[in-house]
Amino acid sequence: MNLSLDTAETLSVSRRCTFAAVSLLLFLLLIYGNSFQGEWHFDDFDNIVANQNIHLSSLSLQDIQKSFYFRGNISRPISYLSFALNYYLGGTEVFGYHLVNFAVHWLTAFFLFLLIQRTLSLPLLRPSCGEASYDIALLASVLWAASPVQVTAVSMIVQRMAILAGLFYVLCLYFYLLGRTEESLRRKGLFFVLSGVFALLAFGAKENAAMLPASLLLYDLVLIQGVTRRSLKKNLPLVAFPFLILLAASLFFVDFSTLMDGYRNRPFTLAERLLTEPRVLVFYLSLLCYPINDRLALLHDVEISRSLIDPWTTLPAILAVVLLNAAAILLVRRKPLVAFCILFFFLNHVIEASFIPLEIIFEHRNYVPSLFIFILPALLVLKALEAASRQRVLRITSI
Repeated sequence: MNLSLDTAETLSVSRRCTFAAVSLLLFLLLIYGNSFQGEWHFDDFDNIVANQNIHLSSLSLQDIQKSFYFRGNISRPISYLSFALNYYLGGTEVFGYHLVNFAVHWLTAFFLFLLIQRTLSLPLLRPSCGEASYDIALLASVLWAASPVQVTAVSMIVQRMAILAGLFYVLCLYFYLLGRTEESLRRKGLFFVLSGVFALLAFGAKENAAMLPASLLLYDLVLIQGVTRRSLKKNLPLVAFPFLILLAASLFFVDFSTLMDGYRNRPFTLAERLLTEPRVLVFYLSLLCYPINDRLALLHDVEISRSLIDPWTTLPAILAVVLLNAAAILLVRRKPLVAFCILFFFLNHVIEASFIPLEIIFEHRNYVPSLFIFILPALLVLKALEAASRQRVLRITSI
């Protein structure tokens, strides 16, 4: 009897996961089906079309190792290797590149669904979200995958770097969660090894994956352990030791004068970039909430902040970012899921919204930071439907 019940439960879970995978695939095909013939744009040319290192004529070890290099240095080897394999199979025909980008996006959405569903079943979240974990996870992953903000990351070929990092990021978190909740030591070890492998792959796809250790710590502390004085005291060495190592390595190995040289070719200074980025972060959040056509672009013309009051939106944007993070910290015990979603978003914008002399704004930079943010509207939708179902008139209206 127990065996049949377990088998039935396993079949039910399998069917629900299959439905999620297939529905995500069909839904995303409807959205991205007309993008598979999109031409090369912008950085596609330097990184792929004109990059002789990835133009593989054979799968020899020497040619594969050669693909890891860009402009004389090893750079994002996993991403460049994927481009090299695409070139080996189809040259510069764009269809194959777009097909791989689409497949990566679909897999990321599906594993994000699995990650969110298991996360909502954690002891800390099960009382409030456990019964609706499947619905919330599927709706959140659909909203994330279908968001117009992700279009440049998926349909611009070179941005496979961002979406590959996103896929490995999600897989690392997923297998870490499996490891943390598994009782068998053998399986626990296997899951942690897989989590580490995917972390390395994420690092090899794009540098913004460097925030992954901090994201794992945030995830574990807020959603698995729960924030208490005891857990904070326990995790303090885990935060302090890597921070000190990173600080020491920066002081000894990073040439800050060379880093600052990057600003010589930019129309803004370091101070101006730091002042402008809070406005960009607020704009990103507004795009996630209100992504209409005339607000989306490959290239945004953003006015540089010259001071706290020039333009006047600079100071309000800084205050908004500070207040949102402060609110998340205050909610971390009572509403850990809400707090985590907000903190994860800002944490994963740290690298591309800090002192590094990059371009001011690109929509594809939201690919990883927005992974969990759509849990919040999913929760609101389900709460609204639950409220509407209690009254006949509201039920008819909602339908």
